[in-house]
Amino acid sequence: MIRGTLTLLNRSIRGDALKSQSHVVRLISIVILLLFLLAAHVRSSDYSAPGLEFFRSIAYLGIALISLAGIGHFSNSITEEKEEGTLGLLLLANISPLAILLGKSTNRVLSTILIFVAQFPFALLAITLGGITISQIFATYVALAGFLFLIANLSLLASVISRKSSEASAIVLLLIFLVLGASPAIANTVSQLVNLQFLSKSGNVVHVVDRMEALHYRVSVTKQISRIFEPNGSYHIFSQQLIFSMIIGFILFSLAWIRFSKIVWSPHQLEPHRVTHSSEKKRWSILISRPWKLAMGWKDFYFLAGGPTLILLKLIFLPLWIYLCFDYTNELRRFAEVDGGQFARDSLLIILVVEVLLFASQFYHTERKLGTLPTLLMLPQSVGQISYSKLLGCVIAIIPTVIALLITEYFVKRIGHGELVVYSQKMVLGISLLIIMSHLTVLCSLIAKWGALPMAVGLTLIVGMVVTPFVAGAMNLIASADQGSLAEISPVLYATGIFMAGTQLEIARRLKLIAGT
Repeated sequence: MIRGTLTLLNRSIRGDALKSQSHVVRLISIVILLLFLLAAHVRSSDYSAPGLEFFRSIAYLGIALISLAGIGHFSNSITEEKEEGTLGLLLLANISPLAILLGKSTNRVLSTILIFVAQFPFALLAITLGGITISQIFATYVALAGFLFLIANLSLLASVISRKSSEASAIVLLLIFLVLGASPAIANTVSQLVNLQFLSKSGNVVHVVDRMEALHYRVSVTKQISRIFEPNGSYHIFSQQLIFSMIIGFILFSLAWIRFSKIVWSPHQLEPHRVTHSSEKKRWSILISRPWKLAMGWKDFYFLAGGPTLILLKLIFLPLWIYLCFDYTNELRRFAEVDGGQFARDSLLIILVVEVLLFASQFYHTERKLGTLPTLLMLPQSVGQISYSKLLGCVIAIIPTVIALLITEYFVKRIGHGELVVYSQKMVLGISLLIIMSHLTVLCSLIAKWGALPMAVGLTLIVGMVVTPFVAGAMNLIASADQGSLAEISPVLYATGIFMAGTQLEIARRLKLIAGT
């Protein structure tokens, strides 16, 4: 029985060992670690303990990447079978639900742990920079392994109870926020309410929140990493955080097994999810006009970006949101300690970033998912013409948000409350970062079928940590020569331009490769 249960897991592990892609990923992770080490050596004069600072950044980057892997890599372990309609074939092969869970999820955990195992000998080079010991490095990787086990099984449960990968990713995102940030956010909110005298310091609510905060301090991976890197800090390799993560991980896996065993034979679980289209009678509800001359731009404007209906909703609700923020500025200053104009502008910036990244993640996703990408590229147009036509439809959709942002910034400037952002160097840096992330998201959507956005965020973090020290050094040199603000940010503009050109060439290459298969 045990041998039959582990058959799919054994096959998955053997298949992963034979894939060159898996070994390339581990090699790339080692190269990135060495690049981080080189950057830390270049900036070693800025820190008293460069080895400690270097490995601290690696540890927190590991937490971020594990969280992103939970959203994009682990959360589709079962939903991908549901969406492709292959779950029934696994059952037809007399594979038990437990074997399916082990083969589809545990293998991903083991392959990810192997990345940390490959990094460990090279991470020991941080000791040569000073400020860190081998026990701290080992304890850090043990804490990250426990956190990985917890997030992987959390994602597995979300994948079991969800119908689509997007639903599972959203659930995992919410649960990761609850694991990492719910307790500090609640404690901060309660503290604000106590300061405003809405709650008593000796009340039951404050007592419960204090106990939650104490539990969070003992079992949180961020707190464990902080304890490891504290000077003369007391930490244990097999800490409460590791024990808690393992116990909760096993409980989550058991819940996923129980739930999966009950629903796996359900008919709607065996049918693949199909894209549905609105009927002819409902075409008027989204105001679809006749196609433009740039048909691909028309298609993405209406069917990806929402069309005139969404623009109309933006024109109604965005001015209303701006008005409410300015009207309740006193309340915002009291509760959030921020001006109404600043709050409106920051929220619009968040909306704009979310829109751009969502459009980028769906740019070619639908065509690839439905298998129409080869047909699309058979049109008498180049890859560039098709891509820029699709881009036009998305750009038109974000124009109302951009206009609302500029209007808000104008009022902030006129009233004189808060720091200007739109007309600042920070905005140029932010736009450059958004361009890089959107290009990476489109590229990742052509590499992976699911989880393109989390993968792009993770790559952005990695690329940023490697490139930022060198770009910042160039900016400091230019700033010391008093060349002006435009010259100071020129390294960022050059780096962004080179990255855009390289990424677009790779996107075109992958599109042609997919079309030829």
